[in-house]
Amino acid sequence: MGDTFGGAHRRPDRTGVGRTQRELRDRAYLDHQPNPGRGCAIALPISAAMWWGLYEAAQACGVIA
Repeated sequence: MGDTFGGAHRRPDRTGVGRTQRELRDRAYLDHQPNPGRGCAIALPISAAMWWGLYEAAQACGVIA
C-alpha cells in the first residue's frame, strides 16, 4: 500500500491482534464481505415476473395454447 499522512501503512497480521485500534478497525473494514443472500432475494422475484410476463405474452399471441 502507499503512504498515508501518518507514514507507511501496514496491514495487521492475520492473527487478528493489532497493535493499535486503527489497525483493528482497518482489518475489520478490509475483510468485510457483503451478505450473499440479498442478491438472490432481489433477483429471484424479478426473474419470476419476467418469465411470467413472457408466458402471458406468448399466450396472448397464440404461441402457447
